[in-house]
Amino acid sequence: MTTNVSRDQVLWYRVRQHGLLRDSEQPDVLDIGLQDTQMGSAQLALAARTTGPVSLDGYELGWTLRGAPYHHRPGELRRLAGELWPWSDTDARARLMWQKSRTVTDGLTATETYRLIAESMREVVTKPMTKGAASAEVTKLMPPGMLKACPACKSTHIYEQPFRLAALPGGLRLRTGENGLLLEPLPKRGSIPTKSTNPHGLVHRYLRFLGPATPAEVAKWLDTSTANVREIWPDDLAEVTVDGRRAWLPKTNVDELLDCDRVELVRLLPAMDPFLQARDHDLLVPDKAEQKALWTILRNPGALLVDGQIGGMWRARLAGRKSLEVTVTLFDTEMDPSMRDDVQAEAERIAEVRGVPAVVVRYA
Repeated sequence: MTTNVSRDQVLWYRVRQHGLLRDSEQPDVLDIGLQDTQMGSAQLALAARTTGPVSLDGYELGWTLRGAPYHHRPGELRRLAGELWPWSDTDARARLMWQKSRTVTDGLTATETYRLIAESMREVVTKPMTKGAASAEVTKLMPPGMLKACPACKSTHIYEQPFRLAALPGGLRLRTGENGLLLEPLPKRGSIPTKSTNPHGLVHRYLRFLGPATPAEVAKWLDTSTANVREIWPDDLAEVTVDGRRAWLPKTNVDELLDCDRVELVRLLPAMDPFLQARDHDLLVPDKAEQKALWTILRNPGALLVDGQIGGMWRARLAGRKSLEVTVTLFDTEMDPSMRDDVQAEAERIAEVRGVPAVVVRYA
């Protein structure tokens, strides 16, 4: 039997799964990690879910989902190295962004290419190294078909995405050093995977936090093809329809989807917040122009979340050394005085995390 739910029910389910009620200082959404940006999105995402001091000390940073930098709980990078290993050679080709007609490069399949780069990174990075230094040394170990001429740095080096994807299975994590990002060996790093240790793990976690969803949406999140996701699609899921659209959710989460209460809630979510990682943009923001404004190619704004709905976007900039200016652009949301007070409180939370003593909120 298929369960019918509304868009409103889905959004409130996600709000609760993501810990946006601030009912825990260690929200469960850490199960999928916090993507970071140069603007400190990971800290701000944690601040939107907690009330106490915000610190990422003790968390592990690595190139994980889609080769992007994510903060994860201590000890989880080793598990993710196995879970993120390609399910098949077809999956490896998709993640390496090979064209469909390309099955081998320099005599190696995509999976063998994955392994060669991971082995090379493990051989090269035996102590903390800058990304540039590691790339230069790994490039020396690569066959010609895995290299590209780069006009920007006037050199030839390994492609960026394969370099990032192979770092974690190669046993490497990231940390911030005085001269920028450093690669370093994981403590007690395991062996390079030979197969995915849990093909369903990441699918289940996406569906729990960003479901109900489809195989195509999970595929976009993992940077692979829908066909690859369908091949490992779990059989312990519940089918639901969201305003007539078929989607899936772990069976254990259906009751939570149906029983979510509504509360008054205002949050300023940073760019790349886990809530915004859902690939069903039409559900999150039905208006196409608003979608285009919120999800840009570079420098995404943050999102204004009002009572379960995305009601606008925001950007922040320093106004001198002691003040942060937060500009809020409303979509189709009416702001009463109490809601403006809530936005002000959230902006003050952001300023606190960024170490700025004062904040001014403006409405575009």
